[in-house]
Amino acid sequence: MTMVRLEHVTMRAGSTTLVSDVSLEVAGGSWCTIIGPNGAGKTTLVAAVAGLRDLAQGTVSIDNERLDDLSERQRARLVAYVPQHPEIPAGMTVEEYVALGRVAFHGVMRPPSSRDRDAVTDVLERLELSAFRRRDSASLSGGERQRMVLARALAQATKVVVLDEPITGLDVRHQMDILEMLKKEVAECGLTVIATLHDLTLAGLFTDRLVLLHRGEVVLDGPAHDVIRSEELGQSYGTTLRVVSVDGNDVVVPVRGDTHR
Repeated sequence: MTMVRLEHVTMRAGSTTLVSDVSLEVAGGSWCTIIGPNGAGKTTLVAAVAGLRDLAQGTVSIDNERLDDLSERQRARLVAYVPQHPEIPAGMTVEEYVALGRVAFHGVMRPPSSRDRDAVTDVLERLELSAFRRRDSASLSGGERQRMVLARALAQATKVVVLDEPITGLDVRHQMDILEMLKKEVAECGLTVIATLHDLTLAGLFTDRLVLLHRGEVVLDGPAHDVIRSEELGQSYGTTLRVVSVDGNDVVVPVRGDTHR
């Protein structure tokens, strides 16, 4: 079943076209990652999927609900969004921050219900954050903080989660931890993930499908293995890329001193 559908999406900033006539369908319970060079339009496109940017043309739908027909609260029950640099209010504990993911259900003026509290507890346990629930969020390490941000999104209990560069600034171990957690949510909970990633090797390792974006247009869309090994990948990035197999996994290696425009 199609969970997310983009039809002829075009987005502009003034007279500049950021995304041009993009149409995609993403099935429920799958992981689709948008890749491409800086300025390709990746962040703009995933913000549109989350209903956070106005479209010049086209539509975005989740479960056959057009996002532009919905209120902010209604959208928050369909899709959760994790920005590249989330703002975390000062003085909040981990539990308080994660509980913000439930506001779409109980509203701003009403206290959380027992169901809301149970949902927060469940997410804290799934992401191994229970021991940090009373900690000030400012005291967390980078990896712990990113898990907390992901926990808030999962607490929304949406079928779709959109993430813009969720592993930016993390070391290799914590990058793997976050991606493994997401993969588990897709496999065990049927979550639909739409993300952007700069690391092509990790994108190919964890993702079911890759969409290569260049200058706001879809260049290639297909299984991760096929896109990673395509000629179009290096052409879009403006450099020669070599793909080697390590234990059956594709590893993308840039070739030094060999670039093309």
